[in-house]
Amino acid sequence: MLSIIIPTDIDEPNSLFQKTLQALSASEDLEIIFVSKSEGNTRAERLNIGFQKSKGEIVLFHHPRSFIEGKGIQYLINLSKEKNRNLIWGGFTHKFDTEHFLLRFTSWYSNQVRGKSKGIFYLDHCIFFDRELWKQNLPNVEIFEDTILSYYLLRFTKPILLPYVSCTSAIRFRQNGIWRQSFLNQLLKIGFHLKLNHKSMNQVYEKNLWLNDGNINYTNES
Repeated sequence: MLSIIIPTDIDEPNSLFQKTLQALSASEDLEIIFVSKSEGNTRAERLNIGFQKSKGEIVLFHHPRSFIEGKGIQYLINLSKEKNRNLIWGGFTHKFDTEHFLLRFTSWYSNQVRGKSKGIFYLDHCIFFDRELWKQNLPNVEIFEDTILSYYLLRFTKPILLPYVSCTSAIRFRQNGIWRQSFLNQLLKIGFHLKLNHKSMNQVYEKNLWLNDGNINYTNES
C-alpha cells in the first residue's frame, strides 16, 4: 500500500489541492492522511505525525500546493506491491504552474542539479521513500525540513527522479515578484548552510503569506 501524507487541513482553499483530492479519490490501494495545522505548528511536526499514522510500504510526503499526475501515483502504488526490490527514495519532476523563463530554469536546476546530482529534493517535488528508510523523526524546524530529510535519506542510497510531473503553485513568486523571490531563496539557502536561526529565516520566507505556518491565516489562493 502507498501512504500519502498531506501536511495541511482537508479544506485548504487552493485549486491544486482540490484537484489533487479529486484525482486521489479515484485511486485504490492507498491511504490518504491529512495532518491539520491545528495538530502541528510546523510542517516538519505535521510530517512526523503523518508518518506515525501511516501503514504503507511506501510513504509519499505530498506538498499541499502541488499536483502529481495520475500515472505517477499509480507507479508508486505498483512499486509498493513489489517484493524483493531495492529500497528507494526520491521525488517527482518539478514544474511550476506559471510560465516564466526564470521559473523554468529554477525547475530544471531543481530536477537535474540539486535533485539528481546533489540528492536534495524539496517538498514540492513530493518526496517518497520506503518505510524502512525512516529511522528518526525530523527535527521540529520551521524551514528546510525537506533538505534535512534528504540528508537523512542520502545516508542509505541516492535518490531517483521520477519522470512524472509534480506541478507546483508559484504563488510566492506571483505575490512577491519572480526575481525578488528567487533572490530571497538563494539567500535563505546560504543562511541554512551557515546554520542561521530557523525561526528567523522562516519569518523572512513566510512574510505576507504564511502558507506553511500552523497559527496564521494565510492569503487565499484561487
